[in-house]
Amino acid sequence: MARKGRNIYQRKDGRWEGRIVTGYDGSGKRKYRSVYGASYTETKKKMQRYLEEYGSFKGDGRTIGYILTCWLEQKKKECKASTYAGYRRIVEKHLLSYWADVYPESLDAEKIRKFIMTKKNDGLNHRYVKTIYALLIQALKYYENEHETVRYRIPSLSLAGKNEEISVEKNLPPLEMISKIEKILYLDETPEQAGILIAINSGVRIGELCALQWQDVDLERGTIHVNKTMQRIKTYVDRHAGTGMETEICIMKPKSDSSVREIPLPSRLSEFLKEKKGAPEEYVIPGKRAAYCEPRTLQYRFERFLDRNGLEGFHFHALRHCFASRCIELGFDAKSLSEIMGHSDIRITLQLYVHTSLRQKRLLMERLNETDV
Repeated sequence: MARKGRNIYQRKDGRWEGRIVTGYDGSGKRKYRSVYGASYTETKKKMQRYLEEYGSFKGDGRTIGYILTCWLEQKKKECKASTYAGYRRIVEKHLLSYWADVYPESLDAEKIRKFIMTKKNDGLNHRYVKTIYALLIQALKYYENEHETVRYRIPSLSLAGKNEEISVEKNLPPLEMISKIEKILYLDETPEQAGILIAINSGVRIGELCALQWQDVDLERGTIHVNKTMQRIKTYVDRHAGTGMETEICIMKPKSDSSVREIPLPSRLSEFLKEKKGAPEEYVIPGKRAAYCEPRTLQYRFERFLDRNGLEGFHFHALRHCFASRCIELGFDAKSLSEIMGHSDIRITLQLYVHTSLRQKRLLMERLNETDV
């Protein structure tokens, strides 16, 4: 068989054949696509058109598992420990188990669709599946950028489907119960008393509350300054080589710049806190074995408080949602509420909270009775 030019051959029947590497099979063996022409020039043009339409690539024989590991190592250097822990959890739980031994050159839209459907069939919601898919693509593009000779034909896939509506109204305790909890707390002396009252009246996240120190509470101005958060994260320490701890408490900057904020407190609460305020470096909610109370422990304490007072149990985070719902009913504008809640985008506030309750709609409709037609 005569040959002229790279991967372009003249066949015995007189036609010219161009061979294009399109990927690898499951064992790492190259797969080819052939195009034919009456001449070398025609065949070359057909190859160029194919590459323009479908893209070109050049792999280095590495598996997706290897690429994900490299990407994680880079993220470990760049990201906060909590962010890295989240990425690693997704990679180890959802990506490596499926793609570890697959070659990226063999990726196509059908394989990715199958992966997405597998995850949805596992019960994961559409939003989370999109996050998993985005990390896979991010890792592949990272590896491409780090290796000039590597180019993958990464399928561009639009994940059709509707993100599940975020609703915080379901399973929320009635505002009457929150009011009752508040009344009890103003009388009941407990270590977490001040902290829970702050949560009810400010909507701070549980991690932000646990990291709050008295130096962050300005009672002359009646404000709290949220500038850090607390979280227990996986350390991924080798138990045989290290301390053996699998998790540790991290106190870090909040999740976004907008989460660093100053929140005004109701005057009644400010006056109450003046009697409770400790030394600047002390935590608003103290721990028993440590200077602070971690989020998981605060949730347990809160559950015991509810049980002790004969109240139906609910998660501590519901206090944040109840605060926002109460603000909406009192007429707060979305921009102010968004800043108080520490949302990175006002659209989050609008999607979560700015939908009036049936009671509020009825009150508004009753106003029609007050107008003359």
